[in-house]
Amino acid sequence: MYLAVSEWAISAVLFRCPSPKEQKPVYYVSRALADVETRYSKMELTALALRSAAQKLRPYFQAHPVIVLTDQPLRSILHKPDLTGRMLQWAIELSEFGIEFQPRLSKKGQVMADFVLEYSRRPDQHHESSEQEWWTLRVDGASRSSGSGVGLLLQSPTGEHLEQAIRLGFSASNNEAEYEAILSGLDLALALSVSKLRIYSDSQLVRADNGRADALADIAASLPIREAILLPIHVQANPSVAENSTCNSIEADQADDQEWTHDIAEYLRTGTLPEDPKRAHKIRVQAARFTLIGGHLYKRSFTGPYLRCLGHSEAQYVLAELHEGWGMDIVGPLPAAPAQKKFLLVATDYFSKWVEAEAYASIKIKIIAFRNFCSELNIRNSYSTPRYPQSNGQAEATNKTLVNALKKRLEQAKGKWVEELPGVLWAYRTTPGRPTGNTPFALTYGMDAVIPTEIGLPTIRTDAAKQKDADMELGRNLDWADEVRESASIRMADYQQRASAHYNRKVRPRNFKNGTLVLRKVFENTAEVGAGKFQANWEGPYIVSKANENGAYHLQKLDGTPVTQTMECV
Repeated sequence: MYLAVSEWAISAVLFRCPSPKEQKPVYYVSRALADVETRYSKMELTALALRSAAQKLRPYFQAHPVIVLTDQPLRSILHKPDLTGRMLQWAIELSEFGIEFQPRLSKKGQVMADFVLEYSRRPDQHHESSEQEWWTLRVDGASRSSGSGVGLLLQSPTGEHLEQAIRLGFSASNNEAEYEAILSGLDLALALSVSKLRIYSDSQLVRADNGRADALADIAASLPIREAILLPIHVQANPSVAENSTCNSIEADQADDQEWTHDIAEYLRTGTLPEDPKRAHKIRVQAARFTLIGGHLYKRSFTGPYLRCLGHSEAQYVLAELHEGWGMDIVGPLPAAPAQKKFLLVATDYFSKWVEAEAYASIKIKIIAFRNFCSELNIRNSYSTPRYPQSNGQAEATNKTLVNALKKRLEQAKGKWVEELPGVLWAYRTTPGRPTGNTPFALTYGMDAVIPTEIGLPTIRTDAAKQKDADMELGRNLDWADEVRESASIRMADYQQRASAHYNRKVRPRNFKNGTLVLRKVFENTAEVGAGKFQANWEGPYIVSKANENGAYHLQKLDGTPVTQTMECV
């Protein structure tokens, strides 16, 4: 790459070097300097030129090493330890590319960089040349008994002329021909991306000033269209502003009811390609990423699993299966309506957005005592306390897992935890746990979970095996369910023992004798009323009255009153 700078612009030319003695230009970059950039030093302008080239030609800089040939000590400047300001920022931006600086020993490519720089216009030249940027359009229309025509003469700022004659395929008066001439001239100017245009018509000028356009209009109106005429005469069939607008009919290339997978599947199955060469080439390229398994088309993904390709009806089924469901909500209380109805129960189908609503006068809630509910269903209910952490700790661990999962989903909308709870529960039930090495779903039902979509639209996992094999596998899973649960129980016990050993490795066992003064940890049922956060963690002292062999102690107060509960030494 060669760099060039001046007082008003910077430029760079990127070359490709097939051999050490051969340079082929690839890209030219140049831009005018802003007002503040004109006060930079030559070294800063050279670094700015390299940074601008790296920003515009970023793919080249990322894919290939770039050698910068310059007569400025850019390498030493950009690697100075005391670099500050904009030069430091540019050095950091350029550090991600493989740029190597070498001294410029010849003027090979530098000549081209200097040429691009000289071609860049000075900022002050914009105002000087603004008058020269105007294009000139001269138009004329003619209407005769033999027909109507339009003549256009478009002149560029540099003096080039573009002539065009248009034969109108409909009868038009002189005024209508003039209007068509102006509209056709504007279309031609838009096609050439003209930004500044002056239009002259014969209604504003004497005929001598618009002679060429008038002659073109006469030619288009009077001469018959023949191939021998050197001047091309275009034919305009309809007026530019038609009274009755019509719509163009577009025919679809794809046949009706034909899925997008049809051509690819046919090519993989029989080798048949469409007749269109471009379409056939596209199918051949796409087919490399697809395969047929059991008559279904699958796409090879980059991550490993095969992705089943769905048609329109199958995609509708998947969307309906994944998203169908009813969302219900109670709105109210609202202003009283006839029959004292104040509440509105609304149910919305998530997929089709179908809404059902019913008005009610009141919303009744039936309260059932938990103890009676458990006793009616013959459920044994055991209450856990802080003094028995084995059962309470499991509940706390589950709660912590669910709360952490809800925190990650809720972000700022904390009130939507109820909506996210089913998804969190499903993730918890289908995620293998470290203590058990299996999912709660598999331990409960004897097999891994399968989403309903895979039942209605089978994948490789559900479609590869026959139904008889699936029934045998299901029965085998149920037979091994007890063994799987036993293995999980053993793993959990091992996990708990290792965790207990980890936490107890720094614990020193202590034994108390009769008459020893001890403190007892404060629990909820022994806490001082109203103490709150200022409650002490320990209470006492107490006197050890009796020590049991299992580590339990009988306590009594200082006045000799015995404590009814037996305490363990922790």
